[in-house]
Amino acid sequence: MKKFLCAILCLCILLTAVPMTVFSAEPKDTTVTTTQPEETTQPKKKKKVKKVKTKVTGIKYEYNLKQSEKLKFDITVYPAKPARVVKLQRYSSEKEKYVTKKTYKTKVAKTAKLEIVIPKKYRKRTYGKWRIVVESNEKAYRYVSKPIKVYTKNLRDIDLSSKAVCIYCLDTDKVLYDKNMNKRLKPASCTKIMTLITAIESGRFNGTATVTASAVRVPAERLHARIGDRYKNKDLAFAMILGSANDASIMLANGTEGSVSNFVSKMNKTAKKIGLKDTHYTNTYGIPNSNHYTTAYELSLTTAYGYNYDQFCEVVGKREYGFRSLRYGKRYGCFTADHMVRDKVKGHIGGKTGYSEVLGASYSGLFKYKGRVYAVTIMHARSKPVRWKDVRKLYKYIRKLSRSKY
Repeated sequence: MKKFLCAILCLCILLTAVPMTVFSAEPKDTTVTTTQPEETTQPKKKKKVKKVKTKVTGIKYEYNLKQSEKLKFDITVYPAKPARVVKLQRYSSEKEKYVTKKTYKTKVAKTAKLEIVIPKKYRKRTYGKWRIVVESNEKAYRYVSKPIKVYTKNLRDIDLSSKAVCIYCLDTDKVLYDKNMNKRLKPASCTKIMTLITAIESGRFNGTATVTASAVRVPAERLHARIGDRYKNKDLAFAMILGSANDASIMLANGTEGSVSNFVSKMNKTAKKIGLKDTHYTNTYGIPNSNHYTTAYELSLTTAYGYNYDQFCEVVGKREYGFRSLRYGKRYGCFTADHMVRDKVKGHIGGKTGYSEVLGASYSGLFKYKGRVYAVTIMHARSKPVRWKDVRKLYKYIRKLSRSKY
């Protein structure tokens, strides 16, 4: 009995010590199973942002300012969110590419405004070419502007006695030098530049004119013609420009347009056609009048306009000229007052002088240098000799600085 109880006790102890799985009814699975990874959800694809075209407004593509004047312009950039990088670049002819000179950054906004300034230190030559570049971002494409042409006036100061001065380049349509060039002044005999142009455009430049009483009565320089005598209009043009004969301008007006009033009206119409806003004529030869005026700039434009006509260049560029009246056969010899023609200055084409004891000496002429033509005008110099000193200084300026570029 004791043996039986001991066996039961041992059995109980054994059952509590051994894990239950050992006695599982099912056979032990010895195969290794691999667990399949759970299905992963793919991240949602970001919608591709469609880029838009960058728009920039406010750029002016040509500037003609003095070096002392601030060159700035306000531009508007769209879109400007995120912030945009804006570059100011200048073209280098040596490197043959644009070089960044200044970098800006717009504010974060739908549309942003920027003030672009071209520093004076980068405007030390007559001509420069610039552009604006707005770099791309995730919303907009890169923007590159058209070339911005910058013509700088007055790179050097010139000691001039004249009250007003202008150097105008016909080929670039830009001013190289300016001193009070928009100030209205009396042109004196420089008026005859427009008188010559009007006579040429009349279509009767090769016709004739008869001397009237009104022509004989004009003051100052004259041919002292006899009433009833006749002259070729072309001869009168030479007498008017070379000898500054006032009566020749009256006869030329009568011979081409029938009367002085008609002729002066045509002079003012031509001024409007050229685009002159500060020029008005009341007579053909420049007698002072409160309503007879022009500016150094517009006188340069007038002279430049005359360059379109071969007859104009022939007359203003002549050193001396002789002719006879048609009825009485009176002989005349004319000699130019243009010292640039007299001295045979290289490149000088010709021009017209003006003088008054009250106003001083004026001049407007044409000068050609390295293939480009310039209209050079001075108004109201202290004296006749000083006038030519001023003109020579301006020609020297053209030779030294007119072609300088980056």
